[in-house]
Amino acid sequence: MENKKSGKLFGVFNLLDLVIILFVAAAGAALFWRLDLVKAVGAGSQDVTIEYTIRLEPVRLVTYLAVHEGDPIYDSENGTLIGTVTDVETTPYMKEIAMADGSLVAAPDPDNLTVLITGEGVGKSTMDGLMLGGNRICSPGGTIKVASTRLDSTGIFVMSRVKE
Repeated sequence: MENKKSGKLFGVFNLLDLVIILFVAAAGAALFWRLDLVKAVGAGSQDVTIEYTIRLEPVRLVTYLAVHEGDPIYDSENGTLIGTVTDVETTPYMKEIAMADGSLVAAPDPDNLTVLITGEGVGKSTMDGLMLGGNRICSPGGTIKVASTRLDSTGIFVMSRVKE
């Protein structure tokens, strides 16, 4: 009778079994660390009122007219309520137009607008920044897919601050 140890580590574990065990242990440790981190962030900071402005562009006139003060604002990526609309402003959407000499000139687009939606929501002030709805960092320059009762668009955070 032959005593084969091929593929076995120290004659006990198969090498593939060892890799699978290490992977499962690493995934468990990562999950534990992530959950512990989320609890630490939540427990270490108090709820604050966050005021923020989101720029949407280009937006059609009918979309702008559909947004009203008091409307709820949702993060449409995860369905979380992040606040309510407190103000809606508009400016002309500037579009680059190529001239005959090859230069580019910015001119107002007659079909579209730039819309600034100011909102207020409850969140947390953490070391990483302001977080709306418990999981959305609202730092200027960050993108967000927003939804309202009559709106669904992608925007950019222009401003965010703790309202006192």
